[in-house]
Amino acid sequence: MNAIEKLYAVIAQQFPNGRITTNQAAHAIGLTRGVTSSYLSKLEKQGQLEKSGSRPVYWQIKHKKNAFDNLIGSYGSLKSNIKNAIEAIVYPSHGLPVLITGSHGTGKLLFAHAIYNEAIRRKILTEKAIFKLIDCEDYRNQLNVLKRELKTISTQSNKIKSEDSYVCIKNLQAFKPVDQHGLFTYIMQQPDSTVRYIFSTTNTNLSLQDNIYLKNAMVRIDLLDLDSRPFHEKVAFIIMFLQQQADQINKKILISPSELIKLAKLRQADNIRGLQNTIKLLVASAYARSLKMNQLVIGLDVNHAISIIPNQNLLQTSITRVVNNILQLNSNSHTLLTQLTDSLNHGEPITEQNFYLLKALKQVSIITNEPALLSLAPTLKAAAQKYITTPYGVNFPQNSNFWNQIALSSIYANLCSINLPDDEQSSKLQEALKNHYPRSYYLFKKLLTKIEPQYVKNSYYYLPFFILMASSTDKIESVQYNAILLAHGEHTASSIQQVVNSLCGNYFFEAFDMPIDVTLDQINGYVQEYLTDQSPSANGNIVLFDMGSLRQMFREIKKVSDQELIVVNNVTTAMALDIGLRVQRNDAFQSIAEASEQYGATTEAQYYEGLSNKKNIIVSCMSGVGLSEEVKKLIDATLSPALEVIAVDYKELHTLLTNHDRKFFSNTQLILTTTDVAGDIGADIGIDIVNVYNVFDKASSQKMQTVLRNCGESPQSINELIDRLVRFLSIEGIRGRLQILNPDIVIQEIQRIVSHYEDFYNVKFGSRLKLNLYMHLSLMIERMVTSKRSTTSIDRATLTLPEQEFFSLSSGIFQPVEQKFNIKVQDYEIALLYQLLKDFIFG
Repeated sequence: MNAIEKLYAVIAQQFPNGRITTNQAAHAIGLTRGVTSSYLSKLEKQGQLEKSGSRPVYWQIKHKKNAFDNLIGSYGSLKSNIKNAIEAIVYPSHGLPVLITGSHGTGKLLFAHAIYNEAIRRKILTEKAIFKLIDCEDYRNQLNVLKRELKTISTQSNKIKSEDSYVCIKNLQAFKPVDQHGLFTYIMQQPDSTVRYIFSTTNTNLSLQDNIYLKNAMVRIDLLDLDSRPFHEKVAFIIMFLQQQADQINKKILISPSELIKLAKLRQADNIRGLQNTIKLLVASAYARSLKMNQLVIGLDVNHAISIIPNQNLLQTSITRVVNNILQLNSNSHTLLTQLTDSLNHGEPITEQNFYLLKALKQVSIITNEPALLSLAPTLKAAAQKYITTPYGVNFPQNSNFWNQIALSSIYANLCSINLPDDEQSSKLQEALKNHYPRSYYLFKKLLTKIEPQYVKNSYYYLPFFILMASSTDKIESVQYNAILLAHGEHTASSIQQVVNSLCGNYFFEAFDMPIDVTLDQINGYVQEYLTDQSPSANGNIVLFDMGSLRQMFREIKKVSDQELIVVNNVTTAMALDIGLRVQRNDAFQSIAEASEQYGATTEAQYYEGLSNKKNIIVSCMSGVGLSEEVKKLIDATLSPALEVIAVDYKELHTLLTNHDRKFFSNTQLILTTTDVAGDIGADIGIDIVNVYNVFDKASSQKMQTVLRNCGESPQSINELIDRLVRFLSIEGIRGRLQILNPDIVIQEIQRIVSHYEDFYNVKFGSRLKLNLYMHLSLMIERMVTSKRSTTSIDRATLTLPEQEFFSLSSGIFQPVEQKFNIKVQDYEIALLYQLLKDFIFG
């Protein structure tokens, strides 16, 4: 991807539907203004960008035009309807029928024509396709006549070999319910019909129980009354109709802002058609007064009148100019953004920012009608309840005036977004808002994402924040920790989040519901993205998850944040609630960390880097973690509690030593094991390692005593420990460890196995090695008798020749034992035995 392609990709991602300046584009890609300007011009010549305006120049992604683009409101009130209509058009094999509802004069027929034209543009229909309009008013009580007409249309469509044609049946409300039912039954029973249907009705109060329309699979399009349309859309209709009149009479039309606002606020009984007729009458009246003049004047304020010139085709430019003229959007919005940004940067309370916004909204209230507010306010209230209150426990005032103000601020934001570029000052506001109210900003951004994802990139849509969050920011920002819930399943984490945040009455936990096959890298991505949006001044991070490696999770999260971290596994609702209450009390990090270790035997917590934050001894035996636990119990019973004993199996110890540096083991004083683990990893790890079987040797015994004395243990405790280890590791110790099998029989079998290895490799094992083998193999046999777990086989083709020979030999040696005890010695066990013996049989 070259630099020009990269610039286009950045603009497409960050500003998919917005206009930007050259400076904004340069800042987004990180190039100089001059270079960026050159690249933008090249993209315009390639047809990928549109250029408009001057001082400053604006750039916008050039989208392919469709048949709906000419409809006023295609990127506003009609957006979701257009999306639904396209779904009906492209559905195989003959699309889906469409039902358009709306009062008289809302543009139902115009929308139907747009559906037909879009189907042709997409080459789903040929240009010969028929568009037939049928008015049910003409067939009242004559259903059979209509059926014959529909059959004729279908025949005509087949004759011209068009794949599909459209029939638009309007005024369905003219038919009685029984005739509606008969019409739909007839249409749905037509075999292999090439006719697509669009139905329209003025009955906007349809219900599934009472209306036959919705009992059939069809896409519903609901058109708003003109009164419920946004202000700029009503202005667009006014300008369009004035332009049509100016073209027709070939005279310039001047209309005062006050007259235009009056038209926009005027309730039209016949909606768009009524507005069109009203404007015709206004122009006719002005024309009669100005027969000998080359321009018409509507309204009294001629000095500030808006000019409509005949035969100009810049409708959108005219609308933008008119809206800016009426509301002085450019200067007023810039002043507001500057005031809000300065107030945030100076650390003023949110009440100050709330005041600035309410003051600015006065100008919008002049042109905002009550129906628009009444329809938008409940929608925003429901969205806030669903996406903030329910999951995050943050409640908002319930009075209607509060939600009307939020609706008003949303309308103002929409006006600014459509008619003004998202300039550098607005970008500064978003940055200041995030810095001053990071947690509240995060919640509001989540709300915008759910309402309309593209709003997130446009700073104007953050203006309602200063009303919606005004009563909540102090409480939300008082939380000093970032707390995260991670759990597998569709709703596991979010369910716990909802309960805890609701009971605590504040936003404490964010939740991530993860698929079953999620990887650790993906989990880390969730956490990293979340922490990036949070305040860097938080006192620490708390992560509760359901399953997985505690140490691995801690290590990965620690890579993306250097703040204090607590990671707790096997999360439950009660655990999350307890931590939520502690966070609510602003308990110290250490207090929360220590409490997290007390949630039960199945729960583990880690809040420190490394293996442990206490002085510790690692015990690891190749015979399995069971033997390690026995040695751990023995040490715990003789040494002081200040020295932590950590039991791990050999494989885990090998992994820990291979993947971590000395810092990870900074508190580890000694490693007790049954094999030469340092030789296996081929490195000096800087920790004293004692083979537990070497306690019979004076030198090894003294080495261990020295380490333990340096840890503060008394000579009496150390001597008692060594005595117990010697007793534990003797033949009698083996007898004492076997719980089920007869020790005499087991040891006899093991002596036979060891003897076979000595004979085959012509070696003589020492007494310590034999004792090690007796212990290892005895416990292995009993473990396999009591546990029938299967282990993945090792691909022997990947082994060296000596390893293959050892595996083959072992299969024969263990066969009598397998038959006697009804077990199967797994490849993993043979591999461990090979590690134990290889230095003695090949050394």
